[in-house]
Amino acid sequence: MTYLSADSTKNIVGHELEIIKKGYKGPKVLDLQSRLRLLGYDLGKYEIDGLFGEYTSNALKSFQQDRGLNSTGVLDDQTWQELVDAGYSMGDRLIYLKNPPFRGDDVRALQAWLKTLGFYRKNETGIFDENTHKALTDFQKELGIPVDGIAGEATIQRLINFRRIIDEKKTSNFPIVSRDYRKKDTKVKILLDYGSDINLAEESQEYYKEKAYICKGILNFCKDMLSEPGIEAVFPADIDESITMFLSDRIKFANSSGCDFIISVDLSRSIEKDAEGSSCYYFKGLKSHSVVGMELATKIQDSIVSGYTTKDCRIHGTSFSILKETDMVAVLIMPSFISNEGERIRLNESENQLRLARCITSGIRLFLSEG
Repeated sequence: MTYLSADSTKNIVGHELEIIKKGYKGPKVLDLQSRLRLLGYDLGKYEIDGLFGEYTSNALKSFQQDRGLNSTGVLDDQTWQELVDAGYSMGDRLIYLKNPPFRGDDVRALQAWLKTLGFYRKNETGIFDENTHKALTDFQKELGIPVDGIAGEATIQRLINFRRIIDEKKTSNFPIVSRDYRKKDTKVKILLDYGSDINLAEESQEYYKEKAYICKGILNFCKDMLSEPGIEAVFPADIDESITMFLSDRIKFANSSGCDFIISVDLSRSIEKDAEGSSCYYFKGLKSHSVVGMELATKIQDSIVSGYTTKDCRIHGTSFSILKETDMVAVLIMPSFISNEGERIRLNESENQLRLARCITSGIRLFLSEG
């Protein structure tokens, strides 16, 4: 996996990234406040004033929590994208397959509705891709609607007619797992992924190289421990040395890898310097969650808490991109806080990387043995 210099993180999507947080002021804060206000979040007495104060920070934290993001109160790239997505509701515009694709909560709702009716069999990513197009055209064919692949008035009205069925079906299990991993002749392929949120330029400059070193060290031990009959554990760089730490590259590679599982390791950070503990994450969407991902995350989390002797920050269902945009069962592990100086020193020791690897692989094996 190619490592990138700290400076290169400033131009990931073709523009200079800027982190907006408490204490900032100006047009970008006005835009942020306007979007939060339209979404119904409380901005306090002064509401939209262009000053990023306590109320704006708390409103942003609430939004992040509602969207399954880390509740930091800092406007980073992923939070901004979620704010933009949240501005679209079903019926606000015509949506169809194009390049670049439509994305937003209207697309996400369309995917959730089609999935509940059995036409869409992926996670609701909020991105109108080929899978969404096929599901929509299949729905149109089934209902005798003109097959144009456009979510327009007639198609949306037909979906609304099924609203009672959609609302009654509370949860779906995605991705669908049809294989029995307990069978002796079943070969399980696991992708070992690591990468910091390098869309956060500030975090990248301070932590990203060290996080990459620690996470790669943990997963190298995991790979060695998982080298046994019936399990194939791989790094992206084992197959394609050009893969970078950019999230979009990692997701694209994962979806073309043919792997059954992706185990991603990252490290938490907090403004609270004494924050500590382990968390594991699995995919959870509007009306669905990964049942298998939740079970795997539980096994790994329990193993880390007992074997690494750390605080239990629990498992969480979220819509992080590494979980919702990958096609296989996905788990994100954050075993410790790099912002905690004591934990940071501990994590840099090979002995403790080995201990964490033992815990992670123990959880994976337990999960596989129980099916």
